[in-house]
Amino acid sequence: MVVQAISQVKNASSTQDGATTQQWECDLLVVGSGAGALSTAVTAAHLGLKVIVVEKDPHYGGTTAWSGGWMWIPRNPLALKGGIAEPIEKPLSYLRHELGEQFDETRARAFLTHGPRMVRFFQERTALQFIDGNGIPDFHGHTKDAALGGRSVCAAPFDGRLLGKQIHQLKPPLQETTFFGMGIASGGDIRHFFNATRAWSSFFYVAKRLACHLLELLFYGRGMHLVNGNALVAALAKSAFDAGVEIRVNCPAVRLITETCANELPKVRGAVVLHKGSEVSIRAKRGVMLATGGFPHDENRKRQLLAHEPTGHQHFSAASSGNTGDGLRMGESVGGVVANDLKHSAAMAPVSLVPKADGSMTHFPHLIERGKPGLIAVTRFGRRFVNEADSYHDFMQGLLKALPEGEFVQAWLVVDHRFIRRWGLGAVKPAPVPVLAMLTNGYLVRGETLSDLAEKCGIDVGNLCATVARYNTMSDIGYDGEFDKGQTAYNRMQGDASYIGRNPCMAPIQDGPFYAVRVVAGSLGTFAGLRCNKQAQVLDTDGHAIDGLYAGGNDLSSVMGGNYPSGGITLGPAMTFGYLAAFHVARMSPEFTSTEHPFFKGTSSMYYELATMTLPFGTAAQAATNVQTFAAQGQGDLLGCWFTDIGVLNQMIVLRGFDDLATLQAERQRTQQNASPFGCGEIFQSLEQHSYQGFPWMRPVRPSAESGIQGPVYEIRTYGIKPGGVQPTIDLWEQAVPAREKLSPCVIAMVALDGPLRFTNIWAYTSLDARSKARGDAVAQGIWPPKGGPAHLTTQMMSTIAMPTAVSPLK
Repeated sequence: MVVQAISQVKNASSTQDGATTQQWECDLLVVGSGAGALSTAVTAAHLGLKVIVVEKDPHYGGTTAWSGGWMWIPRNPLALKGGIAEPIEKPLSYLRHELGEQFDETRARAFLTHGPRMVRFFQERTALQFIDGNGIPDFHGHTKDAALGGRSVCAAPFDGRLLGKQIHQLKPPLQETTFFGMGIASGGDIRHFFNATRAWSSFFYVAKRLACHLLELLFYGRGMHLVNGNALVAALAKSAFDAGVEIRVNCPAVRLITETCANELPKVRGAVVLHKGSEVSIRAKRGVMLATGGFPHDENRKRQLLAHEPTGHQHFSAASSGNTGDGLRMGESVGGVVANDLKHSAAMAPVSLVPKADGSMTHFPHLIERGKPGLIAVTRFGRRFVNEADSYHDFMQGLLKALPEGEFVQAWLVVDHRFIRRWGLGAVKPAPVPVLAMLTNGYLVRGETLSDLAEKCGIDVGNLCATVARYNTMSDIGYDGEFDKGQTAYNRMQGDASYIGRNPCMAPIQDGPFYAVRVVAGSLGTFAGLRCNKQAQVLDTDGHAIDGLYAGGNDLSSVMGGNYPSGGITLGPAMTFGYLAAFHVARMSPEFTSTEHPFFKGTSSMYYELATMTLPFGTAAQAATNVQTFAAQGQGDLLGCWFTDIGVLNQMIVLRGFDDLATLQAERQRTQQNASPFGCGEIFQSLEQHSYQGFPWMRPVRPSAESGIQGPVYEIRTYGIKPGGVQPTIDLWEQAVPAREKLSPCVIAMVALDGPLRFTNIWAYTSLDARSKARGDAVAQGIWPPKGGPAHLTTQMMSTIAMPTAVSPLK
């Protein structure tokens, strides 16, 4: 049941014409309803904030609902589960080489650090689930530290029925990219559709999908098996509704509400929106998130920032038509600045213009078929200009460079009959769907010969015939001597691995009739947004954060600096910085260590000291009492006080926790300067003290009375770590520990701050037999050790079994 997030009208005032202005209240107002907006809203609601989302269009979801739903999140939990672990330096290096002068290390590190935590948060606490992209490579395989996979995730398919009545306000997928309105996911799903006339298994798969879809249309009026960006929005919306967020459609924001500080700087405290024809003031105590989708349909801004767009009418974006730059203008109205120094201001893509029955045009983005064997792209001069299997953004950069200055940006995708029946072409579906309608409306051009096709398209006849002949020869050889088509992992993924030729991206164009579709300059969205810091706070001209104003999605200036290094670099940062903004709005740290809200588990420190005393036989009881007294006189918390039972005997192990490193160091100094450390100076024979920092995602250690963790058998294990292995170990444990803890609780895993590179972990068991069973079951079930984890460890390993003394808070 949806909790009403909008309060009752608190007061009402009359405008000059006598109309009544309503006022609503919330903690956070989110303007827009794409991935960046809903990520912010859901996270903020889970942090205890009252959130209102307003959307100008009749449906929520924005361009995200039309997208592929992929997010570039290196080091994500699904990659770790698949055995792909890499230190943060690897994707950071890739971005450094790809972004060049636009590389902003502060924001890049924030994104790469918190992206995996964002995924984990949504996985564990919301309706949004993910599928992995462990086989999806980065765009530019020749760039240093490009990856062959493991840096992408996508929204898992979602059952639209879970949204109830709210499903009807969800923006449907772009009709031209569907099959009778049915969304088709990348990967195995779309491969079945391509192979439906070639393999019985695929035929029956497609028949079943289509039958279910037709039944859903009959009973619900739309498909309920949601995939791609539609699934992402649906899962986020379900999570928002469950958390008490109200999403208001047909509710455009008009202007921001500000308060002036003593220093005369504005504080953003809400916005005025139009609701049912009247202005409504929404007072947002903590601030406003602008996430309205950038400026792909803002004619003035396009003229300013897109060099190929002198009129404002020559750029045909595939983004939602409601993305007209509202958020950027509102941000500028209170001192925000739109970035104008990015490498590119838009995420360029070739689009074709699909005529509709009412005379309008749909903008179809060409993302899939360009890498398939048997397609070339040519300008009106009849010559190729790019590696067609490269990314859509790179395709457009190649086209822009190939054309004379000032010429209208267009090209033609040329294929033969075999290709179009196998793969389709743009909005033209493959066999058995007929092509007659697309020929009739002029979208698709057909020629019985290449010369005939060239004449109908206005392409240089001689050059086109020569280009195709040269391309066919290269296809037979399997090597593209002009543009290296098929030479990167990304190219080959875009191609057809089942093709019997030597290059999965190349095949001769020779079986007439021949077909062409014209593509023009377009985009999937824009990069140039409001300048922001790593918390997504909007910055003014002096680089100062504007109090209460945040930007997300494409209203936030691209962390990629206008570059396009991999698929999902729009939605990945949108989700991550929306998540980070919510924490900042809630005035909490995203490190999962805050004590301010029950969202977080645990209430204590992240720094620890493990002290080991060797005692004479028979002195353990007295030493334990002295340790308790000594700890109570200092700073930090006494958490564990154990005496060894298996391993090196006659040792007392003391675990203390501290709020910060400075406190740990101060207490360490107090201990070392004391004439009787731990009150045992006259008892112990030797003393060692070592400092640790807990893995950042772990619950802080608390006594048994608070945590529920019980022994009485505690195993203390220490492993040496190879150079470069700390972060992969932390990441792999983060993925694996939840499943392992179902067998026995992990008290703590922590990295040593002194001495050799190592980490220590402590586990609690009810008995030695329980320990043996839990460890055996973990191995048998394949959940432990973490997949790929041992590769980062040295052979320096030690295990000690210890029992709690009478004073130990961990019993």
